[in-house]
Amino acid sequence: MVDFVSGAFKVAPQDTKFITTTHPTMSTSSLKNYKVLESPKEIKSSRKAACHPMLYPYAVFFCQYDEELSETRVFKVSVVGEDTKDNINAAAVCHMDSARAALLNLMDKQGKSPTCHFCSAGDLIWFQ
Repeated sequence: MVDFVSGAFKVAPQDTKFITTTHPTMSTSSLKNYKVLESPKEIKSSRKAACHPMLYPYAVFFCQYDEELSETRVFKVSVVGEDTKDNINAAAVCHMDSARAALLNLMDKQGKSPTCHFCSAGDLIWFQ
């Protein structure tokens, strides 16, 4: 995976970093209401790639990198479960150009506004 990302970015592997969603106070995520604790912190980078775990009996990731997605913004967000007080350090992504075909099914007003979402635990958002 590091070879894919560093090759896509055209940099040495040590010049890449990633963030992921972590649950320091619980072992798995669950569907519930969460409250944002502080303003999201943007990770500024001109190059970004996302790698998502696939359902296989061993580690397999589906990775996406597209130079045209330079307007995609990445954030680190601290949230807490409203009922359980579980703290989560979440990775979030905002696709500023939501007119792209892959994003059209996520929106009410297709292509008219940014589309933002949180990343699941196991997703790796790479940047330089």
